[in-house]
Amino acid sequence: MANKIRTCKSCGEELEKGSKVTCPKCGTVNTKPVYTRAWFIILCIVVALGVIGSLGGKDDSDNSSKSASTEPATQETASKDVEESKINYDNFLSINMGSSYTDVVALLGEDGSETSSSEIAGIKTVIYTWSGSGIANMNVTIQNDKVVSKAQLGLKDANDGITLEKYNQIKEGMTYAQVKDILGEGQLLSEAETMGIQSSVYEWINKNGANANLTFQGDKLQMKAQFNLE
Repeated sequence: MANKIRTCKSCGEELEKGSKVTCPKCGTVNTKPVYTRAWFIILCIVVALGVIGSLGGKDDSDNSSKSASTEPATQETASKDVEESKINYDNFLSINMGSSYTDVVALLGEDGSETSSSEIAGIKTVIYTWSGSGIANMNVTIQNDKVVSKAQLGLKDANDGITLEKYNQIKEGMTYAQVKDILGEGQLLSEAETMGIQSSVYEWINKNGANANLTFQGDKLQMKAQFNLE
């Protein structure tokens, strides 16, 4: 039986095989369908446990003569360092379509790592990646020095409390505002603009990995999918 052809969720361009493929046409990062990404939550849990363990190890290695009152201060300092990272969800939301690469660097405080570059019909496309804490990261696609798409992974905690009952209330054609009234804010996974049409993918995800992905085009819901909601 022939393999199913994958297409870009933003522009419909045919894609190569792979769990994470950047569209050669619009630059959108396409991951496998929502039902294949439960591993992401498992990885987040592993990373979180690793961070907690490292903090505990640091406390144990301190000289026993130190006062116990210094432990909260140490943890507070570590938390402050994480919070001050500019590779975060709020800054991801602040990246606007049409902004320049210089604008993005000014917002994030550092240059991105170039992951791919191409030029077709005189249009230069470059994808830059910024890494955050643990596995968290974001990438931005620049065409002729203008942002045309962005995507993120792991920049926001998974704790949305979405249920199958709420998911079933969501209908194609709804606006994001209408969906938000039912499900809450969720998190923006990716956004792209092609030929003046903006498309975006939002995700609502629970701590156990159950989740829903909704794709909007021009602020109208075009497609929805869910995994393991109850």
